[in-house]
Amino acid sequence: MKFLGKLSKALLLGAAVFSLASCGDEKKEDATTASAIPSTIKVGVVPGPYRGMIDKHVKPILEAKGYKIEFVEFTDYVQPDAALDSGDIDVNLMQHKKYLDGIVENQGLKLKDVINVPTLGLGVFSDKYKSFDEVPEGAQIGIPTDAVNLSRALGIARDLGIITLKTENNDQKASIADIKDNPKNFKFVPMEAAQISRSLDSIDVGFVPGNYAYAAGMDYTKALGIEKVSEPIKNVVAVSAKNENTIGKLFKDAVESKEFVDAINNDHEFDAFTRPAWWPAK
Repeated sequence: MKFLGKLSKALLLGAAVFSLASCGDEKKEDATTASAIPSTIKVGVVPGPYRGMIDKHVKPILEAKGYKIEFVEFTDYVQPDAALDSGDIDVNLMQHKKYLDGIVENQGLKLKDVINVPTLGLGVFSDKYKSFDEVPEGAQIGIPTDAVNLSRALGIARDLGIITLKTENNDQKASIADIKDNPKNFKFVPMEAAQISRSLDSIDVGFVPGNYAYAAGMDYTKALGIEKVSEPIKNVVAVSAKNENTIGKLFKDAVESKEFVDAINNDHEFDAFTRPAWWPAK
């Protein structure tokens, strides 16, 4: 009996030591995770609304947790991903998932999207007309020259009823050659996306991607049409793949928080932005 008593005490002591060790391991893991996130997080952005989205509505959440945000601004869409892959920045928010997936596949960059955010769609603008009913036959319509935004523009044109495409499912890869019906014989003119908003005095209508429309101060309440942004075209928070569960999780939790959702819903600057599928219903 004495042996059994001693055995029981030994087992209890072992269990207690194991429990404390496990607790210690968990605390050590938490500390390791925290130490993997720099106190100052460098966020890559391009001109447009997403720097403001982070500055106004994500930054306060992270500052409350003891982190600082430092913005690194780029002038094109190539450098931010290269800088993220090399570790020069920690996060970027400037591209949609479809674009990021293409960069990862074609360039072999080890990047990961962690969450998508409310995204400003491509807008259709004119300095001369208030609706497509007023746009005359043969009018010149500026559309982006890059393949992804060109196909988006043609998909919107189809949805607005001004053209049809040869294949209904072709709007993700559509080109001007895929236009089937064009009742008013509109002339679609491919242009650099950044130039379209500046050319509205020389063309009749322009399909302007959201970032450029925002930078140019375009008024979406006066748009002839607005893209309803699909999930693959919504902008994403991206991190290095190795940081998905550290910095990535920190930003994902911030964006999914009630504080962020409420702030965006109450900020009229983001009224025209299409909400992600995960966004809570009001």
